[in-house]
Amino acid sequence: MTARYPSIHMLFTGAIFVLLVALVSGCASTGGNVGVVDSKDRDKPQATKPTRVEKSKAEKPPAPVIAPPRSSAAQTLLARANTALRDEEPGTAIVLLERAVRIEPREAQLWIRLSKAHLDQGDTQIAFQHARKAIALAGSERNKQTAAWLQLANVYEAQGRNSDAQNIRQRYGRGSG
Repeated sequence: MTARYPSIHMLFTGAIFVLLVALVSGCASTGGNVGVVDSKDRDKPQATKPTRVEKSKAEKPPAPVIAPPRSSAAQTLLARANTALRDEEPGTAIVLLERAVRIEPREAQLWIRLSKAHLDQGDTQIAFQHARKAIALAGSERNKQTAAWLQLANVYEAQGRNSDAQNIRQRYGRGSG
C-alpha cells in the first residue's frame, strides 16, 4: 500500500510539470509574423479584435503556483474537490476539503479552496473566515500569501466591498479575482 503513495506524488508532480511546460510553450509561440497574411490564408476568416472582457482576461497574470499538500491523501482529496468545483458542485467540494483539512490542518492551500467552495455556495461569512485562516497559515510563503489574499478579495467582492477587493488586487498584482 505504501508503494502507491510515491506514484501518486510523482503523478501530481508530473502533471504540474506538464502544465508549466504547456504554459511556457504557449507563451513562447505568440510571436512570429503578426499581421502578415499568406496568400493561401486570404480566403480564411480573420480573427476579430478581442472584446473588452477578453482583453482583461488576457492581461491577467496567472494565479500563483502553490506546491501540493504533503500528504498524498490530502492531494487526492484536493484534486477531487477541484473537479467538483469545476463541475459546479460546491457541496461535494466542501465535504472533500473538510476531510483534507483534518489530514493537514496547517495547509493554507486547502483553506483557500475551502473558502472558494463556500463562496461558490453563497456563504460569504464562512468563506471570509476560511480566507483569513489561509492568510494566517501562509506564513512567509509568497505564493500562498498571494493566493490567500486574492481569495479574500473574491470574498470582499461577493460581499459588495469592491474598493477593499480592488485594493487587495492592486497590492498583489492582479486586476481581478
